[in-house]
Amino acid sequence: MFNVKQEVKLFLERSDYATCEYRGCFDIAAQKNVLLLIKTLLNVDSFQQEQARNLKIISNNLDAHPMLIASHTTRDKLKQGIVYERYDLPAMSIETFEDLICNSIYPRVYRDRGGLYVEIDSDVLKDSRKNKGLSQRELAEAVGINKKAIYEHEKKQLRMMLDIAERLEQILDKKIITKTDVFKSYDSHGKPASNIEKSIGRNLEKIGFKTDFVKQAPFNVFAKEKTLVISNIEIDKKKMVKHAADLSDFIRLVKKPAVVITNKTDEDELHGIPVVQKKELEQMEKKDLIKKAKRAI
Repeated sequence: MFNVKQEVKLFLERSDYATCEYRGCFDIAAQKNVLLLIKTLLNVDSFQQEQARNLKIISNNLDAHPMLIASHTTRDKLKQGIVYERYDLPAMSIETFEDLICNSIYPRVYRDRGGLYVEIDSDVLKDSRKNKGLSQRELAEAVGINKKAIYEHEKKQLRMMLDIAERLEQILDKKIITKTDVFKSYDSHGKPASNIEKSIGRNLEKIGFKTDFVKQAPFNVFAKEKTLVISNIEIDKKKMVKHAADLSDFIRLVKKPAVVITNKTDEDELHGIPVVQKKELEQMEKKDLIKKAKRAI
């Protein structure tokens, strides 16, 4: 039986990525030169907006790059060499992912509701047009589009329909199509989901951290300053132990300090992750929390 997750792990390991697994907004975290957060699916249309939001928050805090790997949409099989976006996250077939990870072959085409699109180099377009001695109007007429389209694409980076870009390349005798931006960055933030998260967030901010919150991950709060502390806040003891195991795997991959914040155990650590009591946190200074969190690395 075809298993997207197993195939993805195989290609990552073949390309010397270190990996860990989680069942939430991502299925695989992979670290090499960059950190990838990968969600694997059969039908990419089953991916939910809440999952996308949480992937963007994690990516923003850890300089990671999320992507979706799937077999098909509700209607069609995902085609090789094409990027399909869901909630502004790049989605691709397993064949496209193999090309990217194992062979450094980037997809060149985006699939959108209006058809197939590509990224073009606006500077190359402008310079090539001038080298051919063509005005924006003359080039537009030769391709069958209006002058405004040429003007806008020369002014800033915009996606262009594939057939138009290919006609421009023929007329200009120059490659203007560039590779797709699959290693995207995001500026997304979350809010505390419970009173305990609000309370601990206030404590962390009081001692000098900036905080951000996320769901569907091995942790639920980021405490940021020069050092990033990945924290898991948990009041249910069984969940705390399970989340600590997941957090341990993740922080060993990303090599970031981490703590578990709770008031439900007397343990000093869980699965190698230091434990901080809520009352203890209220008395700590920032340097003390950072020092304790670094024990997890």
